[in-house]
Amino acid sequence: MKTLIIVARDSMLSDLEGFLQSHGVMAYSILNNIMGKGVTGRMQGTFFKPDINVIIFAVLPSDHSDRAVSALKTFHATRTEPSHGDTPIPLKVFSFSCEEHI
Repeated sequence: MKTLIIVARDSMLSDLEGFLQSHGVMAYSILNNIMGKGVTGRMQGTFFKPDINVIIFAVLPSDHSDRAVSALKTFHATRTEPSHGDTPIPLKVFSFSCEEHI
C-alpha cells in the first residue's frame, strides 16, 4: 500500500475531489486551513495574504496509487498556465509505502 499526500490551495479542493473520485479514489481525509511556506510563498490565511492550503491523505493499493499519481500529473499539466513571476501551480503530490496495522 502507499499513502498519497496532496498539498494544494483551498480553492482547488472541489476540483481535486471530483478528479480523485473520477479516478476511483473514494476514501481520503482532508486537513483544512494549512499554513506554511514553500516554493509558492508563505500561506498565512490573513487579510493581506488570504491564501490557505489543504492536505488530502489517501491510502491506496500500490498499483492504484501509481495510476492516481500519473493522473494527478496530467491534472497538474492541464492547469499549468503562465503565472506572475513564474510562480509554480500550487499543487504538490508525495507518496510513500505504508502498512495498515489495525
